[in-house]
Amino acid sequence: MEIQSVLSVAPLRISFLGGGTDIPSFYEKSKGCVVSAAINKYVYVHIKRHDPLFQERYRISYSEVEHTDSRDSIKNQIVRSCLELLDIDEPIQISTSADLPANSGLGSSSSFAVALLNGLHALRKENVSRVQLAEEASEVEIRILESPIGKQDQYAASFGGINYFEFQNDGSVIVEPLNLSISRVTNLFDNSLLIWTGQGRNANSILADQAQRSDDNYSGLLELTKLTKEFKMSLLDTRKSWAELGPLINSGWMHKKSFSEKILTTEVESITQRLNELGSCGHKLLGAGGGGFVFTTFKKLNPNIISEMRMWRTFVPSIDFQGSRIESVC
Repeated sequence: MEIQSVLSVAPLRISFLGGGTDIPSFYEKSKGCVVSAAINKYVYVHIKRHDPLFQERYRISYSEVEHTDSRDSIKNQIVRSCLELLDIDEPIQISTSADLPANSGLGSSSSFAVALLNGLHALRKENVSRVQLAEEASEVEIRILESPIGKQDQYAASFGGINYFEFQNDGSVIVEPLNLSISRVTNLFDNSLLIWTGQGRNANSILADQAQRSDDNYSGLLELTKLTKEFKMSLLDTRKSWAELGPLINSGWMHKKSFSEKILTTEVESITQRLNELGSCGHKLLGAGGGGFVFTTFKKLNPNIISEMRMWRTFVPSIDFQGSRIESVC
């Protein structure tokens, strides 16, 4: 019996260290690496076969609503490219929503691509591996759409959990799950905070600026890979808390700020200055920069700290261990 409807989800992510080393201009010269964690905030994609009684062939709902008869005329580039990649050209309805704002530095575009591809495969009763999903999403975003992004977000959305990703010279990715105990995960993330700057941004323009500076940034990215590997080992060391992990995040943030003048904003500076006053162990702006979420850690996060940050929207993140998945099929 033909499947009529699929609900697919994929998590957003926190990237602790290594962002920028997952871009071809770097890892083709020297292996890149990232430590990241998927969180329990999601992108949702509902896919439904579109009845021929509707006037349009395609109905695509996101921040806009598109009605069109031609796949080639779909304005949403990720939707159009995913349909092209899988050679799907039939009446279909696609709608998406998310737990957090788009363009916020949590990898939402890649989560959308992963969730959409997973749902389209499910609609055709095709079983796909997590690696295949991540690689197909990378194919869509990096090769087809030529976005100046790396491969970490697609893998984080597909796999879930806390991982060390190593990007090989040939573009392949080694995935090392960091299997921390539940008590360690709880202790670490209960003492961390995500702070919304209130500013969305276009990551592509910032990443394109970094790409133009790739030669100048090369030594800084090499140092960032060393910090990332040190962070991974410290994360696995049960004796070490945010007091030891936080300064590594700070060091990575100092490198990241130097990669492009477009990364830092006055709002981010205000937030990080307040965090320093409150005794933050470490903090960084997530994603490409220019806005989005700031991630921060404390030896002990208490209600007073959250109260002091009340002029910004904040929440304590939790880990998603499942990655991209199909929630319902009918």
